[in-house]
Amino acid sequence: MSLGRVTGRSHSAVQRKHSPPPVSRIQRARRSPFFAHPATLRRPLNSWHGACKRWMLRRGWGRVELALEGRVGLRLELRPQIVAYAEVLQLPAVGVDALVERELGDNPALERVDDGAWRGPAAGVTEWVDGGEVGALRAEARLLVPAVDGAIVEYVVGCLDQRGRLTSTTDEIAVCLGVSPTRVGRALSAVQKVGPAGIGARDLRECLLLQLEDRTPTAVRTVVDRHLNDLAAGRLDRIAKSLGTSAAEIQTASDFIKERLVPFVPLDLGCWPPRTTNARAEVLRPDYVFTDEFAVEVAEEVRHSLAISPSYRAGGAEVQEWLARARLFMSRLHQRWQTMRAVGEAIVDNQKVFLSGRADCPAPLTRAEVAHTIGVHESTVSRAVSARWAQLPSGRLTPMADFFCTSAEPRDAVRDLIAHEGRPLSDGEIARLLSTTAHPIARRTVAKYRAQLGIAAQSRR
Repeated sequence: MSLGRVTGRSHSAVQRKHSPPPVSRIQRARRSPFFAHPATLRRPLNSWHGACKRWMLRRGWGRVELALEGRVGLRLELRPQIVAYAEVLQLPAVGVDALVERELGDNPALERVDDGAWRGPAAGVTEWVDGGEVGALRAEARLLVPAVDGAIVEYVVGCLDQRGRLTSTTDEIAVCLGVSPTRVGRALSAVQKVGPAGIGARDLRECLLLQLEDRTPTAVRTVVDRHLNDLAAGRLDRIAKSLGTSAAEIQTASDFIKERLVPFVPLDLGCWPPRTTNARAEVLRPDYVFTDEFAVEVAEEVRHSLAISPSYRAGGAEVQEWLARARLFMSRLHQRWQTMRAVGEAIVDNQKVFLSGRADCPAPLTRAEVAHTIGVHESTVSRAVSARWAQLPSGRLTPMADFFCTSAEPRDAVRDLIAHEGRPLSDGEIARLLSTTAHPIARRTVAKYRAQLGIAAQSRR
């Protein structure tokens, strides 16, 4: 019976009795050689788990390494103080004037020690006196704007060329002076009101529109505003078809424009300085003054002598805030003047022969050499001399950029070529002739060297 009962079972039933229970996913993962169970790690390395552990360690799996590493290096960090210093340093003289006037109006703890008038250069140096048409234009325009915007009027008038055109946009002037474009536009409107019709225009179209009055025929204004290029090309029929009028009316408008309007307003800028071709030189004051004793004077430091107001030297939290702002502003101005003086002294040390009048041109000098001498970056020197003017011991005004030249050979080549020219050569022709030699320079560089040598332009030679 027992044998029959045993042999009578089915094969599947016997298999279910002796087969292991089903394995779950977690159990299957734990049986994997890649699973590191805490109990497995304590087993000897000669076991099966130990072999798996050695296999994992050889491949770097499961290995955690902790290390402390020291690194020494230099990192350039741009701080807000550096940005503010660079912005103040690159401002032109009129920009600093506007900045000082604005700060004096906003901060009651700051006051001016003197009247802020320009005391003039050192003894023996000719002082430039403002006058003429430009001086009258500037004086009348200042009456139409607030006192704090007087420096903006100065800068706007300084941006006028000999044709009465504005050489910079209002946005560029606003960025340069650190003021809003609205204040610049107000100063420009004042100049246009007191000056001749068309002054302060930025292009031909604006110059013609400023000359038109309210009683001007509508066709004339429309032609100037929209069809100036077609009018210059003589396409009167196209203008008439576009405006829906007759060609005779457009011809009448064209005659009105030719007879009563001018393409530009000539502005008498004088002839100061005698040996420079910059049209804005008359309205510029020297930023650096080089004396006969080879001393350097920063003109701004003389004009702007600021101090803390005695009535604001003690007080509550609000007063302390005004004091901190005033000290920070004066500190930035002094940093600007110290940098300018250091750059000027480095230039004087290298250009004593030229400043004493024993040489016609400055000696070769680069901004990098000056930067290395005073221990600053080359860009700092560029900001300190950009758009700045220096007054020489002889009284002549010259751009600071003229003191920098990599080599005197190209300048001497320009002088020799002009000295032996058969007919007066233009700057472009001189540049092309020098490009065939070992001195390939641009036309503007020729004009720069010619101005340094005191040689007149082609039309005046």
